[in-house]
Order: sequence, then C-alpha cells, then structure tokens
Amino acid sequence: MTFTTKYRQVFTALALSFILLFGVRLFFYFTYLDYFSALTLNETLASFFMGLRVDIMIIFTFTSLLWIALLLPFEFVYNKTYRVVLGSLWGIFIAGVVFFNIGDALYFGFVNRHLSDELKIIGNDVGILVDMAKDYYPLQTLFGTLIFIVIVYLFYKIFSAKIIKHETKKREWLNILLIIIIAFIGIRGKLSGMSFGVSDAFAVNKLQSGNLALNGFFCFYRAGDRKSINHSAIKLPQAIQNVKRAIYSKKTLYSDPQYPLMRHYKKAAKRSYNVVIVMIESLSAKYVDALSHNEYGVTPNLDKMANEGILFTHFYANGQRSQEGITSIYTGIIQPVGFEKYGEGLELYGLSYLGKEADANGYHTIAMQSSDRGSFRIDKLSRLAGFQQYYGAEDMPKSHEEQGNPHFGVWDGDMFRFLSSKLHTIKEPFLSFCFTASTHAPYYSPGKKWEKYPQDVKTEAGFLNTLHYTDAKIGEFMQRCKKEPWFEHTIFIFTADHANQAKQENPKHIKGTNVPMPAFHIPLIIYAPKIFKPRHDATVGSHIDIKTTILDYLGWQNDFTSIGNSMLDTTVKERFAFAKRGETISLTDGKESVNYNFKNFVNVKDDNDSKRLETLLLSIDAAQANLLKNTHWMK
Repeated sequence: MTFTTKYRQVFTALALSFILLFGVRLFFYFTYLDYFSALTLNETLASFFMGLRVDIMIIFTFTSLLWIALLLPFEFVYNKTYRVVLGSLWGIFIAGVVFFNIGDALYFGFVNRHLSDELKIIGNDVGILVDMAKDYYPLQTLFGTLIFIVIVYLFYKIFSAKIIKHETKKREWLNILLIIIIAFIGIRGKLSGMSFGVSDAFAVNKLQSGNLALNGFFCFYRAGDRKSINHSAIKLPQAIQNVKRAIYSKKTLYSDPQYPLMRHYKKAAKRSYNVVIVMIESLSAKYVDALSHNEYGVTPNLDKMANEGILFTHFYANGQRSQEGITSIYTGIIQPVGFEKYGEGLELYGLSYLGKEADANGYHTIAMQSSDRGSFRIDKLSRLAGFQQYYGAEDMPKSHEEQGNPHFGVWDGDMFRFLSSKLHTIKEPFLSFCFTASTHAPYYSPGKKWEKYPQDVKTEAGFLNTLHYTDAKIGEFMQRCKKEPWFEHTIFIFTADHANQAKQENPKHIKGTNVPMPAFHIPLIIYAPKIFKPRHDATVGSHIDIKTTILDYLGWQNDFTSIGNSMLDTTVKERFAFAKRGETISLTDGKESVNYNFKNFVNVKDDNDSKRLETLLLSIDAAQANLLKNTHWMK
C-alpha cells in the first residue's frame, strides 16, 4: 500500500472512519427494524443524513488535531514512526467509538434510548458493566473486541504505508488554515447559532428519527452540557403560575415568596404510623397480575396485598435508572436534563429530604439495599437524605437457603431477613427504605423451586423466575412483620425503581395495561389493612408523589418543594406524571402523553388536551430548572 501524498493518506483514514461509524448505524437500524418501521423511506433517509452530521461532529471533534499534525508542512511529518504513532492513536479512538456504539446498540434493546451519562453514574460499579458484557453478551463482546483489534490494525497499515511525494511548500499553510476552518465548522455542526446538539438530530418529530441519527458515544460526551439545554421555553413567572395551578391542593400553603413552590401542609392531627418502603428492581406493572391480569403467576404475595390494600393503577417511574427513582423518592424532585445528579452536585441547590423530614418529626430511620453499600452511590444518597442508619450487602449474614451466589450483593431473602432483624429492635415510630437487587439482569436463579419458566440469565423467563423468588421473600418478610406488635399501625409501600425493558417472550399473548407511557408504568401498592380499606385507585402519580403522600397522611408540617402531591389528597384536581428518558421529557395525565426533546414535541397530536399537556410540561421543566439554578427551590 502506497499513497501519492500525505493528503490522500489522511483522506483515506477519514473515509474509513465514516464507513465504520455508518456501518454501526446500519447494524443498529437492522437490529431494531420493527422499531424503525414507524419511519417512512424519506424520513429514514433524512435520519441517516442527520446521523452523518453526528458522525462528522464526533470524528472532527476528536481527530482534527491529528490531521493537522499529520499535514504540517515540515519534513519531519514524513517520519514513519511519527505517522504510525499518530495514526494508531486515531485508530484506537475510532475503534473505541465503534466498540462503544455496538454496546450502545445492545443497551438500546433494554430501554429504547441511547446511553448518555450512565457510565458516570456507575462510577465504582464499572465492574457491573464488565460482568454484564461477559455474562449477558459474551459472543458480542468477543466480536466487538475482534473488531477493535482489526480497526487498529487497518489504521496502522494506512499510516505505515509509503508516501511518494514529500511536499513542504509554504503555500501548504493555506491548506492548514482551510483545514482548521473546515474542522471548526465540523465540530460545531452548524455555521451559526448554538452548536449541534442532541435535539438537533431529529430529522422529523418522531423519537425513532432521533434515535436512528444519534449514537451512544455522541449522547455520552454531550451529556450534562447544561448550556446546550434551553430550560426557558416558557418564561419563569408564567411557568411558576402554571405549575402552581396544576399542583393546587386545599391542604397546602406556600411558605415564602422567595421560594415560590415551597409549601407545607396545613396543621392537622399527627399520626405516628410507621412506614416501610420497598423499592423492587425493574418491576413493570405488566408483571403484577393484580394490575395487568396477564397471569404470569409470579407475584402471588404482591397480588394479595394489592387486593387487600390500595393499588394505584396509573403510577409511573420518573426515569429509567435506579438512581433517578431513589432521587425522586428521597427528595421529591426529578433531576432536570443537563443538571448534576443527586449526590454529585444536585444537592447543592437546596432540596428537601425524606430522612431529615422524618427525623424532624421524631422518627427513627433506616435504609438498606441488597447490593453492596456503595453500589450506585446509594450509601451517599441515603446519608444526604438524612437516614440515620444505612446498610449494604457487606453487613448482611447469608442464610445459604438459596443456591449459588447472586450477581449483585446478597440475595433479596438475606436482605429481607436482615431488615426484619433491624425492625424488630428499632424504636417507634420508624421509617425504613429498602431496595432489592435479585431481579436485576443477568437473571441468576436462586434455586429450582422458584423457577416457573425455563431458566435463562438473559431472557424474560429468567427475570420472571427471579421475580417469583423476590415475591416469595416479600411474602416471608410480611409474615414476620405480622408477628410484630407494631404491624397494625405500620404502612407498607411497594413500588419499583423503573420498568423492566426486557424483550417479551410472547408479546402477542400479553395484555397491555392500556395506559400512556407504558415504558414507565410501574406498580404502587399501599398496604395497611388496619388503616386503609382496599381499593383500586386510578389516581395518576409517580415517584415524586410518594414523599408528599407520607407528609400529608402523617400530618408532618415540614416545608418541602416538589411538583408532586399526595396520592391520598382528594382536593387535588389535576393529576399528572412526569418522566425523563435521556434528554427527552414526557408528561401524561393518564389518558394521553406528550414528549419533548428540547427542540420539538415528538409524536404529537394536534388537540386541546395535548396543547394543555405541552404547556404544563414546559412549565414544569422551566420552573424546576430555573428555580434550582437561581437557588430558589428550597430554603
């Protein structure tokens, strides 16, 4: 292999870079052909073109300095070692992007969106990704690794090739200037205005269009750039007014005009009921038979409590990650797009915290999870939220009732046994929070007796088996609780961190739950048979309503700021659920939903109800983001 000039050599490397990224996009498209069938041929082509712009930004942003270094008008740039080193760095980068985007394409199957800042969230749990790649996609990981090696080798071959003409003319500086201008335009993605962002990638107003044009690497390195997110589609005074109207309750009062959404409940008789919150990993509403009637047969204990307690049929997760669910339950806030995560800066804006509110009302508090203490930084989040005690897998004795070892921490049964021991000795009143892990992919079986379906760590059948196990352990936990003197004056709250996005085994046989935003639909069960009469309740709500429900029912008068309301407050007339999927936000009133990508509304209906929801969605986003930014969220 030889090249006439150094320009031809660099151009060849550029062409190979584009071909490789285009190839990954084609792989992504054909992997999810059914998903992208919502696009017409013209929309698909336009989305591929937008994807080319995304690829230009990636390649130009991270390799343009290498081009310039390879094209400088000096004799030393023709040194073979010099060119091979720079060319290999180029190859390693492109190979890394390809490998990353292959992983992103596989990840998309779980959550129907690209990776953004998940890797930043995981932090010291990076081993989770390694284990999932090894156990869940071993062949794909091996294939991706081979591709990585081949790409690096191709770039090595290109830049180790002989260049026939060695030109070092002064006029080449004009070429360098032109290349710098082209690189600058490519990096920005636009000639004018703000640089090309995630929301610009939508060729048409359909989520499928944006997802086809984008890739995981672009979303990852652009994540958290708040300057590229416009949170002022509605002016703040109008946004606050709209939000106040939407969250109006006869039971609350606003506390301070400097903090326009900060409220407290009016004085009422205090109830000293204990509270036990159980957050179940990856539990979609469709898997709870009492809610979906799909007859999976793996949630008999949850079904029993759903029928003997209050089952909320239109309840939603605020996000698609565990940390987002915990953030909403602990603080009553949904992290605005582009803002720091809770535990990494969001808390600096001033938030209200469930643990601290409980402590102020004389409650003893405890939090724990089946995973290791620091997994997903929940130890830090619980401490920030004011929980007095926190425990992880390292603290929990193993009963060895289950076979083998779980993929994360301890089996849920060990955690529930440990929780029982702690609640047996804790002083009343108390508030506890626990987070399970055994239903997290890959779905390791705790034993044959819980396997109702053909066991496979990679499939929905494996998930159902782990859910059957966790439900059984919840049932045993509840039997122990019923023997405690405090049982009759304790409120149990069961929900999920987010929905499960595993591919259905037999989707034609599964009944839909007939709600908008099914990807966020999760159960909420409030069980206290001596306190509440059983009912199925269609009140629309989400994670952020759990904290306000506790404050309302127990008669706590702490100041709090949240767009959530008590699920038990009958004076609230407007109900909604807000959800976040990457850099797209959504809102539903339980009848229909709207989605906004910070440029356009996507998959829209042109009717009055949609317009109302669109206005409220923009108002909530503007109010949350700007009050936080201006430190007027919470005193």
